[in-house]
Amino acid sequence: MARKFKLPVLKARKSVEICFIQTTINDFLARHLKQKPGQIIYSTPGVEYRAIGQHRGLAFYTIGQRKGIWLPGGPYYVLDKDLKKNALIITKNEKDLYKKELICKNVNWICGKEPKFPLKIKTKIRYRHKLASATIYHLELKTYTLKFEKSQRAITPGQSVVFYKGEELLGGGIIC
Repeated sequence: MARKFKLPVLKARKSVEICFIQTTINDFLARHLKQKPGQIIYSTPGVEYRAIGQHRGLAFYTIGQRKGIWLPGGPYYVLDKDLKKNALIITKNEKDLYKKELICKNVNWICGKEPKFPLKIKTKIRYRHKLASATIYHLELKTYTLKFEKSQRAITPGQSVVFYKGEELLGGGIIC
């Protein structure tokens, strides 16, 4: 299809980013989004949040990211993004990225109806994530909470979460 439509990606050796982006995702974002710099806030248990630098725009970072923060004294990890304050929250402790539960919304069930709750499931919180055991509980209309058997790294709001029972895909939603 790339040949048929004469796409410039045809000569690329392999796909390592979003399809049809020839450089990096950050280069693509920089060309298409207005950069809105803001504060980088350092967070660690027992210490007040404090500003230690400036980011180039929240769109350039994702929860769990280690590279590209460009501050001395690292490594640092992206812990959160405060969209209202345009602040990037970072930590030095990778363990801070692990959480035992998440809330998801806009859940759709493949069979068209909800199963009985609580329900033990396997779940994925990102594309290449290993299946993780969890129990899902109904909170309110199309909103659920998942409690994992083991803490999961970098649970990221806005990403999809999918649910399985054995080999069967039960459904999925959006992480809050």
